[in-house]
Amino acid sequence: MKDVVQSILVLDSADPPGSEDLPIFTNGMPALLCTSQNNQHHLSLYGKTVPTERLAEWRNGTLIAFFFKPFAMGPVFKLSAQQLRNEAVELNRWNAQKAMALTIQLTYAPSAAEKMKALQQFIISQVTANQRECMIIWYATDKILENPEVDVLAQMLPELNLTERTFQRIFKKYVGITPSEYRRICQFQLAFYQLKSGQFDKLTDVAYANGYFDQSHYIRSFKEFTATTPHDYLHFGLKKK
Repeated sequence: MKDVVQSILVLDSADPPGSEDLPIFTNGMPALLCTSQNNQHHLSLYGKTVPTERLAEWRNGTLIAFFFKPFAMGPVFKLSAQQLRNEAVELNRWNAQKAMALTIQLTYAPSAAEKMKALQQFIISQVTANQRECMIIWYATDKILENPEVDVLAQMLPELNLTERTFQRIFKKYVGITPSEYRRICQFQLAFYQLKSGQFDKLTDVAYANGYFDQSHYIRSFKEFTATTPHDYLHFGLKKK
């Protein structure tokens, strides 16, 4: 489960956090949220930030949230990026039979720890059922992020045993953009970190170190993502200092 879940939050009115505890910030992470009050269980999937009012529901019972890693929730629950961009997906509307089975388990779980265990087993069963697509998205997004060069996409196809068309379809469904678009974003991000850190002598050093054909290609890409040039960005940064 560590490949898909980033962190777990448990709040219980029977054991409230102390006043010295830090405020809760979910940072836009997708989450499976379970709130339990008087043996009534509310289960929701959030593709974006969990609303603050939902996080406050623990005061009358128990709240358990499983926060997912980027792009992991979609293949686990076979929900597209488009579906997760909209409002919360209620678990009983996603799959009434599975939601009912999980609700029964939660009802007979006597403690927050037992409820968390039931939710954990539910997620593991989903990962197991959809292991192939989970692995494709996890492997592809990580590999592109680590090495966003142009030929990385062609290298992955035999490794994943997929045709280009199938890979494109699965990737766009769960990530929301094409593999090429994702690669270009990752490439720009790595180049931007190098530019911002000042670890270069010439702009061409940044361009070549990050897989751009030449300096002009890098400048065009930078301008596309930021609406300014690397030179203007650096000049503005120096003036701000």
